[in-house]
Amino acid sequence: MTYAIADEPIETSRRHLVVNPSAPLLAEMLCGTWLSLPWFAWNAIAMGSPTRRKEIALCALSLVVTAVLAAAVLALREGGVIESRTMLRCALLGIITWKLAMAQAIYTLQSRTFHVYEYYGGPVRPASYVLSTGWLLRDVVIGLSDDPLWGIIVSGVSGLLGGGA
Repeated sequence: MTYAIADEPIETSRRHLVVNPSAPLLAEMLCGTWLSLPWFAWNAIAMGSPTRRKEIALCALSLVVTAVLAAAVLALREGGVIESRTMLRCALLGIITWKLAMAQAIYTLQSRTFHVYEYYGGPVRPASYVLSTGWLLRDVVIGLSDDPLWGIIVSGVSGLLGGGA
């Protein structure tokens, strides 16, 4: 019987690409879901997180529920239930809350492994280049489709409240 730390990451060939999980969390806020969820999933794989399946499942759950909520809001708007801009903004605020809560949950789960990984000398890459590029590309990604469903799903906090992505 050997001693094992529950959150100890396994060795991977991609460990040189690991970033602090706060970077994908910040990406959710600044750039959008289009960047944050794939980045969380990639980070879990690169780090060799023992909870990577759960982290990836949470990313998928976040995306699916966001799509369902967005479709419901758009259907309610089409049906005349959501009549004013204020009501629409309140409904979108609910979607923002969901996205941020899920990003925080994934961050919290991934952070446990990251701290062990970092403590034992795992290399950590700076995330500023990816965040900067993501912030510059956010309007391009959102503009890939005129469908409001697409915009709600991939955008970040500021995009849903009317200030860019």
